[in-house]
Amino acid sequence: MRTIMLAAVLAGQAGGVDAPPLKPVRSWNIEYADSMCVAARAYGDPAAPIVIAFKPTPFGDMLQGVVLGTKKQLGRQARVQIELAVSGRQLGEKQDGTRVHFPNEDRAVLTFYLARDQLESLVGASTFSIRASGSAPISVALAMGKPVLAALRTCESDLLQHFGYDPAKIAAIAEKAQGIDPAQWLSSDDYPMSALNAAKQGVSFIGWTISPSGRVSNCRVLQSSGTPELDKAACDAIQRRGRYRPALDAAGKPVESYSTRNVRWSLPGYG
Repeated sequence: MRTIMLAAVLAGQAGGVDAPPLKPVRSWNIEYADSMCVAARAYGDPAAPIVIAFKPTPFGDMLQGVVLGTKKQLGRQARVQIELAVSGRQLGEKQDGTRVHFPNEDRAVLTFYLARDQLESLVGASTFSIRASGSAPISVALAMGKPVLAALRTCESDLLQHFGYDPAKIAAIAEKAQGIDPAQWLSSDDYPMSALNAAKQGVSFIGWTISPSGRVSNCRVLQSSGTPELDKAACDAIQRRGRYRPALDAAGKPVESYSTRNVRWSLPGYG
């Protein structure tokens, strides 16, 4: 794992609807994790900061946003409704999120999602605010500059090569492949009985190749759930049911492309 330290490019400006925004206490970090790149920065009290992080998924149009803090800072554990705002303006629609407490630690995490173009809209913003139901809003002087996004893109390119994907083929894609009914590719029926009986759960991060005809092949595990049966079931289901309108090059010709997905295996009653 390696980390790039980035100095703030744009100074945050004071403001915010509910309270003065928390100021940065550290530089932006771009972290090369095992299966994704993470841009993170700490705000507020240096002794007990709130950390805002953005985690794009390779080939994905969406990325996960994360807020890390103490249980008191983030509120009780629950499924929540989240509203995002940039410089006082609402960003996107309300969305479902989760607020989870770490066991045996005074830490909590709040998760939400952003489209890639929404992340780009944060560049130069004076404030970024997260309002989750059941807790006080969190507002930070984001101070995110273009070098942060450039470093994230470099990290993603390096990560894709690490996974064994061809950068030249990726660069030749003018229009991404579009999944056909991807919500139907996996169901609870795909949960392996052996894993259910052993009370195994987790997240399988998998990647696959999409042929010019839109078929799925060469599915492989990029990060294991920790249970081989779950990882195999994820790939088997995607290869069996996954269908695409294929990617196109600049001339409109169908070309090979790739995709990835996190498959979350949760036991009944655990959400």
